[in-house]
Amino acid sequence: MDRRPTDEWAFLLPPGWARFPAGEAAAGVVYLPVEPMEGMIIPASITETELFGVVGRSPVEVATSVLGDGYDESEPVELDGRPGVRATNTRHEVEHAGDRPAVITRQVAYVVSRDEADGDWLVLSFSTVWDSPDTERLAEALVLFFDAVMTTFRWTGPGLNPVNLRKQMVPGSASRRLP
Repeated sequence: MDRRPTDEWAFLLPPGWARFPAGEAAAGVVYLPVEPMEGMIIPASITETELFGVVGRSPVEVATSVLGDGYDESEPVELDGRPGVRATNTRHEVEHAGDRPAVITRQVAYVVSRDEADGDWLVLSFSTVWDSPDTERLAEALVLFFDAVMTTFRWTGPGLNPVNLRKQMVPGSASRRLP
């Protein structure tokens, strides 16, 4: 199989985040904070999903298929030269089994076209939760953190040479390689 410039990519994560294979074909990788920050476990995750053969769909249509029809807002974005969309979804009072409190969840997804002709897409989805005004402020800061992480996104496949990206990577940074 010929490799394309969008077959590999990287972004920067701070120390304390780790990359875990998800084991399913659709959800390839989950990134989780594994070390406390200022004594607190960060209530967040990033999921990497690849969609193949979704030809003739816009980034918004692909985001809808990932987040459902109830997403709050979307805006066009460009990730290292490729068209995409940033979409958000907030769900209120999500109940959990047992004695755990109800929480509010926020999901932010970046959907980017890897190959328009083949209909290949990359989805990087961030999720966080909160259950009080104090933890809501933390969740808002975490959304800003994810947006900052996405500004470091670069395609690293054949023929591309992102300036100094490999030297800038820190422990916990990700690099995805396709077969």
